[in-house]
Amino acid sequence: NQLTGAIPQSLGDLGLLEFLGLGSNNFVSHSSTLELSFLTSLTRCRNLGVLWLDDNLLNGTIPASIGNLSTSLEKLDVSGSGIMGTIPHEVGNLSSLFVLSLSENDLTGSIPTAIAHLQKLQGLFLGDNYIRGSIPTEFCHLPNLDTLSLERNQFFGPVPACLGNVSSLRYLYLGGNKLSSSIPETLWNLKDLLNFDVSSNSLSGDLPSGLGSLTVALIINLSVNQFSGNISPTIGGLQNLVELSLAHNTLQGYIPENFKSLISLVTLDLSHNNLSGVIPKSLEALTQLRYFNISFNKLSGEIPSGGPFENFTSQPFASNEALCGLTQFGVPQCRAAYPSRTTQKVVIISILSAISLTILVMVVFYVLIRCRKGKSVPTEKDVQPLVHQRITYQELFKATNGFAESNLIGSGSFGSVFKGVLSGGMVVAVKVFKLHLEKALRSFETECEVLRNIRHQNLTKVITSCSNLEFKALVLEYMPNGSLEDLLYSYDHCLDIKQRLDIMIDVACAIDYLHHADYMFDVEYGLGGLVSTSSDVYSYGIMLMETFTRTKPTDEIFARGMTLRLWVKESLPNEVIKVVDMDLRRQGEEHLTKDMRCLTSIMELALECTKEPAEERDLSSAEQAERCIRILERVTDGQIVLVPKGGAGTKNDVTRKVVMILINSTCNPSATLLLDLGVLE
Repeated sequence: NQLTGAIPQSLGDLGLLEFLGLGSNNFVSHSSTLELSFLTSLTRCRNLGVLWLDDNLLNGTIPASIGNLSTSLEKLDVSGSGIMGTIPHEVGNLSSLFVLSLSENDLTGSIPTAIAHLQKLQGLFLGDNYIRGSIPTEFCHLPNLDTLSLERNQFFGPVPACLGNVSSLRYLYLGGNKLSSSIPETLWNLKDLLNFDVSSNSLSGDLPSGLGSLTVALIINLSVNQFSGNISPTIGGLQNLVELSLAHNTLQGYIPENFKSLISLVTLDLSHNNLSGVIPKSLEALTQLRYFNISFNKLSGEIPSGGPFENFTSQPFASNEALCGLTQFGVPQCRAAYPSRTTQKVVIISILSAISLTILVMVVFYVLIRCRKGKSVPTEKDVQPLVHQRITYQELFKATNGFAESNLIGSGSFGSVFKGVLSGGMVVAVKVFKLHLEKALRSFETECEVLRNIRHQNLTKVITSCSNLEFKALVLEYMPNGSLEDLLYSYDHCLDIKQRLDIMIDVACAIDYLHHADYMFDVEYGLGGLVSTSSDVYSYGIMLMETFTRTKPTDEIFARGMTLRLWVKESLPNEVIKVVDMDLRRQGEEHLTKDMRCLTSIMELALECTKEPAEERDLSSAEQAERCIRILERVTDGQIVLVPKGGAGTKNDVTRKVVMILINSTCNPSATLLLDLGVLE
């Protein structure tokens, strides 16, 4: 109705009144205070069992006298009526209440502990208010509670674990608060839970696998939180599920294939995460699906076009990395299986660029094992041909725990590398390619062929590969001792000069092998963006500087034109002590002087490797790699070369001048070096 005016206090004279329904009107309070005094008059109605005052314009506070209402009162609804103030403690006196609804008001304060006295309470509706504080554990002592609605308030802290003991709960709405921590495992004991909403909070941790225990659930909403990890395949067993929203989290991994079993699903929202891989074609079997959103992820591959996908437009697929499919989806058409010659050429060049960088990392891993174990590395003739075994996606999925983030070793431009343990116990590194990148997708065989033919003592071996339309990966030998970066920047390790030299010599040996074996293209790279052997030498020079300064090229000290190279260059020849790693500065003037001479020679070599443009380097890349090996080995043996300012000649010199410098070394005090220095800066 549209009744107006004040609710008359004379209603209290109706001593036999059992049901009073005044909801959905325009009643107001004409009390001289904010207190709803007419409620006090109703305390005289001792048989009152139902009181509905919802959706009015009362705009007042609930008086403490509400606790004096009939002990027979079972349903009290004052929702949506502008109620202000706090919930009075006396509400706990209404011991016969089945339903208490105070939602959509302006209530503040906290929930009174007396709520625990309402032992018959089945439905508590307090949503859309401004109630603060932690969620009271008193709710855990309401044995008949069926619905707990606290959404869109200002509750904070964790979700009480004891709620998992309220076995009668079927509807739990906690969304739109400031709850934190993770979801307690005890909640998965609520086997009759139908609706579960904790959206728009600050909950964190891995997405719970226990969700799969809510076998009768119809709605699950965990959106707008900070959940991470992979989507648990256990969710695929919830065949009654109608709505699932995991949007706006930081979930990774793939969309589980067994989501095809969610046969009742009408709404599926996985948007705004970091999901990768493809959209399973099996989702075409979800015939009830009406709302589907996977936008703002890192998905790739072809969008399914059958089943419910026939009715979808572009919005559900926006802002992904490399989806393709029908034009109605607003994505490019999927390309033909075979690229043009021009495309192949560009792809091969880009792939080999990534290969060279990948191999450089492999070398460092391998060298670290050698340095740590102190064992000799087998020569090239000792390396036996590999027998490439077959391996399936399922085996790799199991070996890497579903490509879990905890197994992630690192990521590169073309893929991510995961640690895995095969069924036979063999530990491997699995490089999973990003299929949304055309270069990776169409040149997988090229990289397999190149890496398959590489045999060198300082290069990691390829064990096998796994390839199908939706997944491509290389299985590599696992290097267990971490990376050079781990050792270099660790507080638990300190590499001395000789250890660092050994590492960099072996890296140079690997680069030299690759260049002589023609595994690189002779085109320009680096600042221009294309691959070349000269770019490997440049990268090596930068790595040399970082290894002995323990300073990254991206360090915050490099700003306003200052770079790692310029910083090192300005320290030479007399102030190298200002840039080298503090751990390399020994106590005692005598040792310090000798060490600094070693490091000065190393830094001069690094500067030569990083000359720009590459044409200013006098040697070819292969020659430069060989030269790095010679110089560093002689520095290691105590035969130290210092490159004088002004160089030993010019680019037009037909015969390079020979420079001989005699310097005492900490490694070999009597050693000398006679070396063709070439034309140096």
